Amino acid sequence: MKWFIFAIIAAAILVVFGAVYGISHLMNKRKLTKYKTTAPDDDPKFLRDLAEKLKEQDKKDDTDTGSKGDDEPK
Repeated sequence: MKWFIFAIIAAAILVVFGAVYGISHLMNKRKLTKYKTTAPDDDPKFLRDLAEKLKEQDKKDDTDTGSKGDDEPK
């Protein structure tokens, strides 16, 4: 009989702690912000623009170094 009463009290304590934990979890879940952040490298438009900029820079660098390369002494 002692073990039965102990089991009931232990179960009641677990139920109370479980309820408090569950309620606090639900309250904190509402407070969380629901923003979706994406890195700029995940954006296809950003990647296309970046590729175009890099191509333009490479072309510009090639034309700049090409003219200087002929004038330099060997």
